Amino acid sequence: MTKLKGNKPLDRDYFKYKDSPKRHDDTDVTSCCGLDVDHRVLNAKDKEDWVQIENHIEDYLRDYKSTESIIPIICKDCGRLLEYITILKQDSTTLGD
Repeated sequence: MTKLKGNKPLDRDYFKYKDSPKRHDDTDVTSCCGLDVDHRVLNAKDKEDWVQIENHIEDYLRDYKSTESIIPIICKDCGRLLEYITILKQDSTTLGD
């Protein structure tokens, strides 16, 4: 990208702080899990979000028969969904048995 004299890029921060008088130089992140506070993710403390998490796990287990279980990893402090851990079934056709 070429840098233009006097022009500033119109990035997310531009629109985020467009109406506020003071711009923060550092991004705001949660102290517990280090995620950007403006990044919208599913939250286990919200009933509607928890239903979405359960529905996703149920659909995944139905679609992928080789999956034994799924563990949603959730921040203990703020309740944000961080990741899913999938445990596969131990199959008798697996090499090394």
